[in-house]
Amino acid sequence: MRRGMTSTVVVTVLLAVGGLLLLVWSSSSGSPLVGAPQGTWGPPPITMQAEPPVDLELETLPPEQAADSPDGPDLNQWIVDAVQLLLLLTLVFGLLHVLRRLLEREKREGTGPPREREEELAALLDASGEEVRYRALTQGDPRNAVVACWVALEDAVQRSGLDQDPSQTASELTGEVLTRWEVDPLAIRDLAAAYREARFSRHPITEGQRRAAVDALERIHHDLRRKVKAEQEAREAREATDQTAAQAVAGEGTPAEVARSGDTPHGGRGRPQHGTDR
Repeated sequence: MRRGMTSTVVVTVLLAVGGLLLLVWSSSSGSPLVGAPQGTWGPPPITMQAEPPVDLELETLPPEQAADSPDGPDLNQWIVDAVQLLLLLTLVFGLLHVLRRLLEREKREGTGPPREREEELAALLDASGEEVRYRALTQGDPRNAVVACWVALEDAVQRSGLDQDPSQTASELTGEVLTRWEVDPLAIRDLAAAYREARFSRHPITEGQRRAAVDALERIHHDLRRKVKAEQEAREAREATDQTAAQAVAGEGTPAEVARSGDTPHGGRGRPQHGTDR
């Protein structure tokens, strides 16, 4: 569903950009997009009786005043046109930037092949596994142990080869990836907060904070294992569906009949009917 929504947004942005470019072209060329109708329909022309010309005495303006007349170039109109053009170009570039961010975000949100997704999930499981938690709980001082719990997840995300937004930190990317794998947001927040405190504070980090960080890492690991199980069940269901469809295409019956045949004894032949084997 997310991919469909993103595609709709992309199409909308492209249409908006095209419309703005059309407006920019019209504004710069001076040609109106919609003109007055040019047809010949309408009431017949009214013939007016000519009147004798009136002799008017025209006054010739000096050159300085003629330059300021309405027929001369209007500097204010040029300024208005330039401002409008700049505003339209700013909107176009803004929409193109939004489009680029949407495409980059879609690329990061698990649209790759299943093999890459499995490798990413396996790396996160290793980074939060029992061995990592044991070392964090028993080795080194509490500050380094808390930092190591979060850095292990960051390293796993980096090894997965995801494209990182230049404006995004490694911690933000790690939190985004864990959220995409449906990890408990509270566990992510607890471990990230413990990491920031241990990394950037000067006060001592206690053994209780070490245990709390390891506990948050363990909750993350359990959620990832639950996701692995769900992915395996979904893959097995897809494989069973594909196999049933392939057997139906091979002439063994409709997909429903093939599925039912797997539940009948003796290879799906069932019990003989009355009189068939007598």
